[in-house]
Amino acid sequence: MNVLLTGGAGYVGSHAARLLKLAGHEPWVYDNLAFGHRAAVPEGRLIEGDLSNGPRLSAAMRDHEIDAVMHFAAFCFVGESVTEPAKYYQNNVLGTLSLLDAMRAAGV
Repeated sequence: MNVLLTGGAGYVGSHAARLLKLAGHEPWVYDNLAFGHRAAVPEGRLIEGDLSNGPRLSAAMRDHEIDAVMHFAAFCFVGESVTEPAKYYQNNVLGTLSLLDAMRAAGV
């Protein structure tokens, strides 16, 4: 199964990608590298992009024949979320809606 992991260059997402690979699946990581690390992604599996870019997300899903998505792309600093709520709303809420729209457009 081809699985797209949003935020897959972060701590949790990168471990999920490794476990999927060990289980015989084909993980693809979609990450903007704002907090993730290129070195945490299996070789040749990184698709750089932002959740807000729906057309890029849909194209990545079609190009890699994605069967399922695991969503780990979120900002998670509590203090910052209090001082910059719009930033968190934009990424965590609107980014998720963009992902869901892209999945629907790509037939995932």
